[in-house]
Amino acid sequence: MTILDIFKSKAQSIVSIIGIGLGDSAVHNIKILKATLETLKFSKSQFFFFGAKDQIEEIATYPIYKNQEESIVLIDSNDPISEMLKYLKRKVISCIIRGGLSSSKFLERLHTILNVSKINRLALLETSSGHQFFFGPVGVDECNNLKNKEEFIQKAIKELSNLNIEPNISILSGGRIGDIGRNVDVDETIKEANELVDYFKLEKPNLKIEHTEILIEKAIMNKSNLILAPNGFSGNLIYRTLVHLGGGKAYGAIYMDVGYNIIDTSRVGDFSEIYGGIILALALSR
Repeated sequence: MTILDIFKSKAQSIVSIIGIGLGDSAVHNIKILKATLETLKFSKSQFFFFGAKDQIEEIATYPIYKNQEESIVLIDSNDPISEMLKYLKRKVISCIIRGGLSSSKFLERLHTILNVSKINRLALLETSSGHQFFFGPVGVDECNNLKNKEEFIQKAIKELSNLNIEPNISILSGGRIGDIGRNVDVDETIKEANELVDYFKLEKPNLKIEHTEILIEKAIMNKSNLILAPNGFSGNLIYRTLVHLGGGKAYGAIYMDVGYNIIDTSRVGDFSEIYGGIILALALSR
């Protein structure tokens, strides 16, 4: 059973209300609609689509929408990000998915409306050969020091525990041990990776955690279910290379420990990412 299968098994028994943001791309918005309709084949949940007036009106014209008007509620707003977050804050909806909304504006509103001060997104990815794993950081401002990396791993372990999955963690750095002395920035990533492993070995002696250096292929070969990149921008590059060039897939990312159920998906994500994000949202709405 894959990690996504575990989430889906949880999602199938849950009836909830999920909010999803629409964006400027009509192509992406129709993907959101189709992924939602696919979910409604097994779920009795309700979905609220938040978007600008023209986006909402376009969705309303599709024949495939008209058959599910009771299950998909369309909400037009001049500020769909704020509107969706306010619905979440008032507990009108149980979970939200960023969908087609702007990432930078979404993160800004998280701070101003929900008072979220620190972001840790845990992405669920899949290689072209079908191995699924949690991954982070995926934002350029995430995990930018040793303490933040420790916190990220602690929170990710908790997510794995909630799924009854035993953690198998790989910590990546910018080079091999033998590269020390060639680049000070690489040296720092190697030092931090070793310190992370030492810290968690002391705190949790039975935890499977290893510094796999720059060898991400070794992390996959070892069937790691949690991989930590050296920093946010390298993590973002790994994510984009895997998903957009390497034949892999993304299934959304969980905003960990923010006090609300929030799922991130890319504005250019394909159907599987949106569908995966909906599955995660339902499972977390328990």
